[in-house]
Parts: sequence; structure tokens; C-alpha cells
Amino acid sequence: MSENKTGRYFKYAIGEIILVMIGILLALQVNNWNQNRIEQSEEKEVIVKLNADFNENKKVLNDYLIDIKSMRNSEETLMRLIGASKEELHEHNLDSLFYVTFSTSEFAFADNTIKNIMQSGKLNLLKNEKITDLLYKWNSLSEIRTIRVAKLDSWANNQFIPYLLDKISFKQIDITSNYSWSGKSKVKPDYYPLFQEIAFENYLDNHLWYNQQVIERCEETDQLIDKIIEATKQ
Repeated sequence: MSENKTGRYFKYAIGEIILVMIGILLALQVNNWNQNRIEQSEEKEVIVKLNADFNENKKVLNDYLIDIKSMRNSEETLMRLIGASKEELHEHNLDSLFYVTFSTSEFAFADNTIKNIMQSGKLNLLKNEKITDLLYKWNSLSEIRTIRVAKLDSWANNQFIPYLLDKISFKQIDITSNYSWSGKSKVKPDYYPLFQEIAFENYLDNHLWYNQQVIERCEETDQLIDKIIEATKQ
């Protein structure tokens, strides 16, 4: 101060402050760049896994659709035979048709990746809004499809099958699976009276309706899978 150099020192001080601020800003920028790089790497990894999962889901669903449509075809054949004569009924393997009608086909999707990103809160890693929208639709449709499948199983096990217990031979139906206990029933059940009952027609019609609802939801799922596969193809 005695030498009137205060202004010069103030300039030095301000310069040093500016340099420190620039250094901090650069450090923050580098840190942000590094964080973005890590997130982009994680995003790419997630998208690759999603694509692999849904390609596998495509195969699983197609196999299930083959089974459940075969079930519907058997039911439709039974429906056409309602009111038929004994001669016409003898032309069909009714036990085999009943077996396919009540065949249970289970499937499980590869969903570990989508569960992980949903539960861990990492969905924000996906910058592609199209992908995130499709994944939300996937979760919603999965809940609807699960409910439809549960209703079909419940109707078959709690309503339809109990109605048929004293009308057909499950032992004969199981011949198709080659179970050790299966074979021709010694009581020789007559299926003709069953095909003359309006109740049987109504039970079968309702079972077909539940089956059709599952098929429609699965076909919607198949279309959604195609969209997800296309969106995650990189």
C-alpha cells in the first residue's frame, strides 16, 4: 500500500480466483462427461440385453400360441359335433379331442432385464422415449394377459372339468400322454348323451370365449414384442 501497488495485487488476486473457478468448472465438466460416458455404456448394455430377451420371448410366445390355438381348434371340432348322431361321433377320436382341449401349456418370459431396470430405478438410463413407452405398455399388457390366462385356467378346473367328471373317461383321455395308469375304461362310458345336452354346449362355448381372449392378448403381445425388438436393434 505504501508503494501504491494495491491495484496490481487486486488484479493478481482476481486472476487467481478466475483460474480457480475455471479449474473447478473444468473438473465438473470432466466429471459430467465421465458420468455421461458411464451411463451411455450402461444404456447400450441394457438395450442389448433387452433385444436378446425379447428375441427369446418371441420364440416362447410363438410356441405357446401354437398350443393354445390347437386347443381352440379341438374345442371348435367338439362344438360342431354337438347334436351329432352316434355314427358321426364314432368317426372322431373324442378322447383325443378332449385331451387337447384341456391340455395345459405354460410359458415363462425372459424378463430379468426389464425387472432389474424397473426395480432399481434405472429406467431413466434409457434416453430413447420410444423404448421406455414400449416397456410401460409391456408391463400393462402382461398384467392383462396374466389375468386372462388365470380366468381360463380357473374356468376349466373349477367349472368345466367338474361338470364332465361323470360324463367322460379321463383315464381314456390320458392315453394320449402314455401315462402308466391310462387306458381303456372298463365302465365303457357313452359320450353320446353328453353331445345332446345344451349345458355341454354352453360350457364349451364359454371355454372357447375364455380361450379366444387369451389368444387375442397373446397376439397383441406378439406385435408388441416385434416393436420392442425393432426399437432395441442396434
